[in-house]
Amino acid sequence: MIPALITLISLCTHAGRALRVQQPYRVEATDGEARLRCSYAVQGSPEEMRLTLYRGKFGDDLVCQRTFNTTQSHFQTDGPVVRCRGELVPGTPGTHGTRGGVDLTVSGLRGEDTDIYRCQLEVLYPPPYLMKYGNGTIVYIPEKTDCPTPASQAQDEPQSTQVVLPIAVMAIFIIIFIIAIISIYMFFNTSQRKRMYPHMTPVTSNRVDCRFGYENFL
Repeated sequence: MIPALITLISLCTHAGRALRVQQPYRVEATDGEARLRCSYAVQGSPEEMRLTLYRGKFGDDLVCQRTFNTTQSHFQTDGPVVRCRGELVPGTPGTHGTRGGVDLTVSGLRGEDTDIYRCQLEVLYPPPYLMKYGNGTIVYIPEKTDCPTPASQAQDEPQSTQVVLPIAVMAIFIIIFIIAIISIYMFFNTSQRKRMYPHMTPVTSNRVDCRFGYENFL
């Protein structure tokens, strides 16, 4: 019993070392689309693998899953809201096995989808079967705001200028017209007074006292 348990533990330990999965610590989405790489190092040369992306600290929610051949260049999964597109990084054989990865693009994300995302990679063929989780990536999805972009503001400014400019010109013409009417009225009013009182002596000022300045006398 004890030797079998030791053998099982050693096999599990060997399987854990035979496949390693690494992810970036943090990525930021743009327009609801996040791009992260699930890198792997595996002993041997795998031909068929399966990638599963989970969301949540403990991998509670399945985001997408796809089985692929390592000779493929890309794959895609279409969900009701979130879509995953994978571009395979060709594996390079080395002294410690094969290193490769999958550049995974997740689109259709919203602000509330900000969370930890974990890659799970499985080697399906050839045997032995191997499975490993990545360290997890914090995917930050900025909320969309209703504020207009500088480009849209620049497009709106010419339209507002086209509306304001004619109003300003019209207001200037109205002010000039009112001033002209008042000036004409004052001119005709003065002329009429001169015709009504042609012999009226103009008011003069006489110096009476320096203390009181000038006083007018008729």
